[in-house]
Amino acid sequence: MSDGERSGVGWLRQTGTPRTLGQLLLAALSGCGYFVGFVGFDVWPLIFVFLVPVLWAIRDVTPRRAVLLGAVAGLVANFGGYYWVIHLLQEFADLSLAPALLGWFLLCAYQGFLVGVFIGLTRLFTVRLGWPVLASVTLTFPFAETYYPLLFPSYVGNALYQVPVLTQIVELFGMLGLTVLITLVNGVIYELLVARVERRPIARREVLPALGYIGFAIVFGLIRLPQIDARTAAAPTAKVGIVQTNLGARDKAEKSSEFIRRHQQMTRELLATRPDLDLVVWPESAYNRYIRRDAKNLSKEVTPGIQVPVILGALTYEKGKGDRRNVYNTAVLTSSTGDVIGMFDKIELLAFGETLPFWDTLPQLQEWFPRSSFFTRGKSLDHFQISRVGKVLPMICYEDIIPDFVRRMWRASGPPAALVNITNDSWYGDTHEPIIHLVLASFRSIETRRAMIRSTNTGISAFIDPAGRITKRTGQWTQETLVHEVPLFEDGLTPLYQYLGDAIGRLGLFYVVLGLGRIWLRRGAPNKR
Repeated sequence: MSDGERSGVGWLRQTGTPRTLGQLLLAALSGCGYFVGFVGFDVWPLIFVFLVPVLWAIRDVTPRRAVLLGAVAGLVANFGGYYWVIHLLQEFADLSLAPALLGWFLLCAYQGFLVGVFIGLTRLFTVRLGWPVLASVTLTFPFAETYYPLLFPSYVGNALYQVPVLTQIVELFGMLGLTVLITLVNGVIYELLVARVERRPIARREVLPALGYIGFAIVFGLIRLPQIDARTAAAPTAKVGIVQTNLGARDKAEKSSEFIRRHQQMTRELLATRPDLDLVVWPESAYNRYIRRDAKNLSKEVTPGIQVPVILGALTYEKGKGDRRNVYNTAVLTSSTGDVIGMFDKIELLAFGETLPFWDTLPQLQEWFPRSSFFTRGKSLDHFQISRVGKVLPMICYEDIIPDFVRRMWRASGPPAALVNITNDSWYGDTHEPIIHLVLASFRSIETRRAMIRSTNTGISAFIDPAGRITKRTGQWTQETLVHEVPLFEDGLTPLYQYLGDAIGRLGLFYVVLGLGRIWLRRGAPNKR
């Protein structure tokens, strides 16, 4: 390690408890910066400095301790970002407070270890290979976001949804393009701080390329936003209505008749004032009864008096093997006469909510998770074809926060005219989760340059424009209808991200494998520390 790395603030050079406590506090400060800068709390400028404290904390520690400090930062970040999981576990699994808190802690520890991974790798490559911190953190963070499996996937770049001039690079590089932007800003600030403390020149070979990418992101946004807005203004539109009944998951059983009746009544009232609608969208599980998959027409039981195409969430079923019945979480498309003209079955099932490992061979699992559902995974990647609207790419629930899922749909069925998502966020209570889910989904519009229609049971329902801006939305836990003229893009334009996918993540994988490989080849050499 260099003399510079051994220098720094006095207390950081001390040994024993004060030094360790200081490092832990710095790691926790980074975690606080992450969740306060993230969606919900929305102090987004913090996201550009949140890594600096933990990077400072690991300056003179072993890679193993760096992993621990990074994990602490990630744990604190998840504590603040996922507090709503406590309510989810109480609602979904009927857990009392104590086991719900334990489940929350375990989830936060697991998801937070993602930060431990990339912080540990950053320190490892600095100590063993002498690679710059700025380069390492910029490539190991995208690597971790791409390959570390999360129950609730998100990206640090989601924090920037209120700054559209910066988010437009998602069209080119996906969410990882924003991860690089954020880590570069953090890395540059860290390098300036270290250079000042160590009284050495700034590492220009590292800082100048970083500043170049940051400048490119800003200039691209300034140029691209007016272009997208002009293209949106010139596009044909469809008049779309969203029905939000403010009836949640528990109401499906406790207010069974009211559940479907309110959807029907609010839709008829909406059509009475807006008979020119081209499409009405109900949320996930809006029809709280089962529909046979061979049903031909639903005008009597589901859409009576509703003479407009409807996309609605329902449970559909068919006979499976033996005595088993296959049940699907389905988006059903009906015509203006109630004919069933399309079904899309949810493919990305939520673990512990819609599926469990080995649940078909271990039936007692259903007793342990009594409020969970057990669905058959969908297979079709076909778009909906709607008269006067065109091809619409459907998604159910958290499929809208998975970029690669939308890419698979795109590659399988071609460019759509618009995106549609139906969701039930009522399980999460009156928390930050609904706005987090909405924001995470909004970036699919930038990746595809298509508008999104998003209908939820209890909010937040919204329309999102092709630049990723939330143009119109409902409240949270409110009963509302929403109408908007949705721009339809029929020219087949395919953004670069749909071709490249998460190329930055693959570059990060190459960087990590290269670094670990070089360390392995040097395994016989003495440690520089």
